[in-house]
Amino acid sequence: MRNNINTLVVCSTDEINRLKEEVSKITTEINIKYTASNYKEALTIINDPSIELDAIIVDGTIQNNNMLAFLTGYNNTALLSRTIIIDNIKLDCYNLTSSDYQIFNIIPKNYKIEELIISLKEIKSKQEKYNFLKISIYDKVAEILKKLGIAPDKNGFHYLRKAIYECYMNPSLLTSITKEIYPMLADSFGKKASCIERSIRSAIETGWDRGNYEYSSELFSNCVDYYYKTKPTNGEFIAIIVDKIMMEEGRTNY
Repeated sequence: MRNNINTLVVCSTDEINRLKEEVSKITTEINIKYTASNYKEALTIINDPSIELDAIIVDGTIQNNNMLAFLTGYNNTALLSRTIIIDNIKLDCYNLTSSDYQIFNIIPKNYKIEELIISLKEIKSKQEKYNFLKISIYDKVAEILKKLGIAPDKNGFHYLRKAIYECYMNPSLLTSITKEIYPMLADSFGKKASCIERSIRSAIETGWDRGNYEYSSELFSNCVDYYYKTKPTNGEFIAIIVDKIMMEEGRTNY
């Protein structure tokens, strides 16, 4: 397991250098791997699917930078829970209308470096629990796909499993399968987005012909016409399985 806490720091160059120096005196666990001097540059890093961030430290007082635009610019809102804002204002000022954008980590400008390190370690600990959730959801998705006749030896099986997981974690992606999910999978698996789309479609079609008819009928009966042997689209297939898992877990407010 990777022990380093890969961190993005968004603040002035002098502050970045000071943080690096002070953190290194206390621990080698914090890896300030990425830096940015403004919010626009930071969002480019945050929204890069090839970059894995455990924590984000942001100076909330950078001049000529809009914090509201920054926070709502995250493609993956799950990263907001890994964001530490350094500012003297009250927490409520950063809690936006949507619960997806709540920020829980605010540190005053006169913080002690030890306090910051504790917060970073807490974020990492929560992330490890999140990884256990990922394994659990992957297992559930794999079981469903196998029942539907989609075998693990097909590339489409693995693409579907990750696509369903990502949409489970961020349901807003269900309306952006082509624009966001396919490119995300392409980056993860080193394939073209068009190849991802074809493999998923092929896996669905193969499973439709050889899977458990009763199980398929139960899941998709309201979305396809079995008499005419129609099949769900990639987006419909992913959305229905995401909905099934969420309903089983009582997540009805998404």
